[in-house]
Amino acid sequence: MPYPKLEYKYLLPAGDVDAVRRAVHRHMAHDAYALRTPEGSYVVRSVYFDSPRLGAYREKVEGVRSRRKYRIRAYGAARHDSAAFLEIKEKQGQYLTKFRSALAVGDVEELTRDRDFGRLVRGLHGDGIDPANAELFFRDVDRKALRPVVLVVYDREAFTADGMSDLRVTIDSGLRSQRVADPGAFGGAANHVHDGDLVPVMRQHAILEVKFTRGVPAWLRDELRRHRLRRLALSKYTLSLDAHAQ
Repeated sequence: MPYPKLEYKYLLPAGDVDAVRRAVHRHMAHDAYALRTPEGSYVVRSVYFDSPRLGAYREKVEGVRSRRKYRIRAYGAARHDSAAFLEIKEKQGQYLTKFRSALAVGDVEELTRDRDFGRLVRGLHGDGIDPANAELFFRDVDRKALRPVVLVVYDREAFTADGMSDLRVTIDSGLRSQRVADPGAFGGAANHVHDGDLVPVMRQHAILEVKFTRGVPAWLRDELRRHRLRRLALSKYTLSLDAHAQ
């Protein structure tokens, strides 16, 4: 079973990214995914779903305390055989819980169309991942008439540390997006949306995220104060939709 976590977000000026990265790196190391790339970062691609009246968007803007967001997420070049994840991100007050299930990028459209969970959903478990969550995802897709609305892409540096298994810090830069109607529109090698079609959403800032269950360590609190970073209710999904409404 997934367990609830706290997630704090901060708007990080581009000029402060290097200093904050160095400070985090003194206490934490890049996660296993970042270590696979020479740059120490990887691309995150998410297709967000919403209702015809954009219920998830409106609930976020209005600050509804109990709400859900729905997305299909892939990483890196999003090749045909790469892993994709159906995700329900549930917010209850300050706590969030993710319900995930895994499949291949190349099977996303077929699963969306045929719902052949037994054949297309991978039998992976752990970190909120369970094959049964695919049925939960599509139950809400049908009940709420959800459909793809926007592709959100950014570059992520993620940090973890031994002895702090409940703490994860990420720096997300280069937020960009494109309106889409295709559940498999991951861009890159998926060949549905070319990266050159993506619209920049945030040029002068990155987003610093701190995910934890037991508390923010003193060294990180000091760093947040040093750079005068305030916790904000940031949503890459709503920022991206707003960018296309202008």
